[in-house]
Amino acid sequence: MALTVLSGGQRLDGPDGSVAVVIPLYNQHELFTQCLTSVLAHTPADVAILVADDASPDTASQTWVQELADGGHLHHDVYWLRAETNSGFVGNCNSAFAATGRADVILLNSDCVVAAGWVEGLRGALASDGSLATATALTNHGSIVSVPVRNTPVAALPQHIPFDKAAREVMDQSRRLYPRLPTAIGHCVLVRRSALDLVGPFDEAFAPGYGEEVDFSQRCIAAGLQHVLADDVLVLHQGGGTFGAGGASKERTATQIAHEKLINIRYPAYRDAVREAESGVANPLARSLAIASAAILGPRVTVDVRCLGPYLTGTQVHALELVHALWRTQGIQLRLFLPDEVGAYAQPVIDSMVGIETLRESDVGDGTRKDPIVHRPFQLSSLRDLSLLDSLGERLVVTHQDLIAYRNPQYFDSPAHWEHYRALTAEALATATMTLFFSQHAADDAEAENLVPANRIRVAHLGVDHQLDGLQIAPRTPPFADRLADAPFLLCVGTSFKHKNRVFAIKLLEALREKHGWNGRLVFCGAHVVRGSSAGLEAEYLASRPELNDAVLDVSAVDESEKRWLFANTAAVVYPTTYEGFGLVPFEAAASGVPCIFAHVSSLMELLPAELATITPWDPSQTAARVLPLLAEGHARAQHVEALRGTAAGLTWDQTAAKTLAAYRDALAFPDRDLARVHRQRIPDARYWGLRHAIGGTGMSLVGPPDPLLPEATQRALAALAKRPKTRGLLLKLLGLLAGAGGKTNGSSATPAAGIPAGSPSVGTPNGATTQVAPPPEAPDLDPAPADPDGIEGLDEVAADPREFRKLTR
Repeated sequence: MALTVLSGGQRLDGPDGSVAVVIPLYNQHELFTQCLTSVLAHTPADVAILVADDASPDTASQTWVQELADGGHLHHDVYWLRAETNSGFVGNCNSAFAATGRADVILLNSDCVVAAGWVEGLRGALASDGSLATATALTNHGSIVSVPVRNTPVAALPQHIPFDKAAREVMDQSRRLYPRLPTAIGHCVLVRRSALDLVGPFDEAFAPGYGEEVDFSQRCIAAGLQHVLADDVLVLHQGGGTFGAGGASKERTATQIAHEKLINIRYPAYRDAVREAESGVANPLARSLAIASAAILGPRVTVDVRCLGPYLTGTQVHALELVHALWRTQGIQLRLFLPDEVGAYAQPVIDSMVGIETLRESDVGDGTRKDPIVHRPFQLSSLRDLSLLDSLGERLVVTHQDLIAYRNPQYFDSPAHWEHYRALTAEALATATMTLFFSQHAADDAEAENLVPANRIRVAHLGVDHQLDGLQIAPRTPPFADRLADAPFLLCVGTSFKHKNRVFAIKLLEALREKHGWNGRLVFCGAHVVRGSSAGLEAEYLASRPELNDAVLDVSAVDESEKRWLFANTAAVVYPTTYEGFGLVPFEAAASGVPCIFAHVSSLMELLPAELATITPWDPSQTAARVLPLLAEGHARAQHVEALRGTAAGLTWDQTAAKTLAAYRDALAFPDRDLARVHRQRIPDARYWGLRHAIGGTGMSLVGPPDPLLPEATQRALAALAKRPKTRGLLLKLLGLLAGAGGKTNGSSATPAAGIPAGSPSVGTPNGATTQVAPPPEAPDLDPAPADPDGIEGLDEVAADPREFRKLTR
C-alpha cells in the first residue's frame, strides 16, 4: 500500500455513497501516530484515508507515514493533502471536503483513537434516515455525547478499562436508538455529501475554529435535515490536543467567546436546544448515554435493602444474597439504601463487598445523587416508598412476589384497606420501568390483570444455593422437641392463610393413619394471621375427629434455627399450597435431605417436574397412596430427594444476578411511559389528599384553611403540650372533660395504634418464614415536618403548670 501526496488541485474520485476518512492535522505528531495507527487497523479497505495537513511546521508525521509505506508496513492506501499556508481548522476542512469528490466524509480529530466497527457504525447510523445530515460518535470528551459521565468531558477513560474493550461493550450493548442531536460534535462526525451540497461547507466566519460545526448543523436543521448520534460507536478523544499549535490559550479563549456570541446572534434557540438535550432524563439521548455508560462501567444502581433490620427472615436472606451476587458480577456500580440501624447479621456481608456505596435512610436529602436505576427487591408498602425511591433513581425496577393479596379481600380487615392495597400495587407497577417476578406464572398473572405490559416484565428465579457464611443458621432443638420424639411427623410450613391449604394437610394425615396405618403426626410451623386464616376451618374439621387432636401440633412461628431442626427431623414436608409466586419450601426440603409433598400448581408447575408432584389435587386418599413410599427409607424416597436436588442445581444466585443485571440494562433502554409519568405526578397529590383524609373533617375544621378554629399560636401550644409526656395525659384528660361538659359529638373515630393494623396480610417470605406486611393505611406513610423551634419557644412554663394552660384556653 502507498502514500499518495495530492497536489495541484488533485481530488479523490470517490463516487456517491462512498466514504472517506479525513484527519485534519496540525503538528501534534505523537497524538497523530496513535490516531492513524488505530484508523489503519480498523478501517475497511474500500474507505479512503486522507490526512489534511494544515501546513504543520513539524513534518515528522508525513515522514513517519512515508517510512511505513517504504518499509511495506502501510496496509491501507493513505492520501496526504498539505496546504501551502496555514488556514486554520475551518479552511483545512473545507479543502478536504473539496478534495474527496462525491464521498461522504468522516471528520476525525487527530487526537482521537478508533476501534473495530467504527466506520460501519457511523454509516449505519447515517443510513437509518434519509433526512440525516451527520452522525456523531460517542466519546469520553465530547460535551453532550460524553460517556461514561454524562455532560462531563474527561481526558481519558478509567485506567482499569482498556479502550478497545470499552468500545466493544458499547457496540455490543447498544440498542441503536440513534437519538437526534441539536448539533454535530466535531471530534468524530460523518457528514453526508448531499448536506454539503445543500447548505455549503463550513463558514469562514468561524475561522480558524470553534463553532463551525454548530453553524453548519443549524443551517442543516433550517433546511430540514437532522443530526444523529451513532450510539454504538465509541471514540477515545484525548480532548483539546488538535486546535492550534498549543500554548495560545488566551487567543483560543477569545476566539471561542467571539464565535459563541456569533452563534447566539444567528441561532438564538440553539442554547435552549442544547440545555434540553443535556437535561432530559428519558429522551432517546439520555437513554443512549445511560446504556453506553453502563456498558463501560456497569449500570449504576441503588438497591433498596431497608429490610435489613434487626431480624433475619427469608426476605433478608433474599436481599443479601441478591446484592452479594450482583456485586460478584463486577459488572455493576452498586449503592445500597440501608435502614438507619442495620442488623448485626447483615453488616459483615455489607463490609465484605469492597467498592460498594451505602446510603442510610436518614441521610437522604435534596443533594442526594439520583442514579439511573433504583431497585426495590421486595414489594412496596406505601406511597411514601414511591416518592422516596423516585428521589434516588431515574428509573424504578420493582420485584413483585405475587398477586394473592391483590385478588383476595379476605386478607384485609376492611374493603377500604384492600382497595388501598390494590391501588398501591397498581401505582407501583405502573410507575416502574421494569418489574421483576420470581416466576413466569406470577408474571403472567400480573399481565392478565393488566397491571404490567409484557415488554416490561422480566423473570428472575430466586437462587436456592445460599452462599453467604454469615447467613447459614445451625439447627437448634426447639422446646417442643420431646413431644415429637416417639413418632415420625410431617411438617407443614407456612402461614395460616387459606391458600396455604393447611386443612388438606390434616386430611392427608387422616388418610395415612386410617388407610395405611401410618402412626405419625403433623406439625404446623408458621405465623397465625388474623384475616383470611384457615384456623376456623382447621378447628371445625378437628372438632369432629378427636382422635386427630393429639396428632396435630401447631408450633406457630419459630425462629430459623428451630425451623432448620424441624426440616432435619421430619419424615417429609407437606406443602399443599394452591398458589405461590415462587415456593422455596421444596428446595429447602431437598437441602435437608427429605421429600416434599406438593401439587403441580401455579409456579411449582414451572419450577419442578410434574412427576415429583405427589399431591392429587385435592384428593387426600389418592395422595396418601402416592406419598406413602416416600415416608420410609428406600429407593423411592432417595430418588425423589435426588430429583429435587437436581432441579435446585439450576437455581443459583449467580443466575439470579445475571438476569437482574440484564433487566437493569433493559430498563435503561426503555422510554419513560406516559402512564408512569402521570403516576409520578400523582404521588404528591395522593400524599396530600391522603393526609387530608387522615386528618378528617373535624381536624381540618380546627387547623385547615380558610378559617381554622384554632389560631396558629394555639396549634403550636397544643402540639408542644401533646409532645411532652408530663403534659400529654393532662391535656387529653382536660379536653375529654370539656368535651363531656359540652356534649358528645355525633359518631366517633378510633385512632389506630402505632405499628401494623389488625388484619394486615402476612406475606410468606421465599424461605417459608413469614413477615407481617401492613396494607396502605388511610393516609400514606408520611414523615411530618419537624416542629418550628420558634413556634414552641417559651412554652416550658405552660407545659409545667396546668394553670398556664387554663389561661391559654380561656
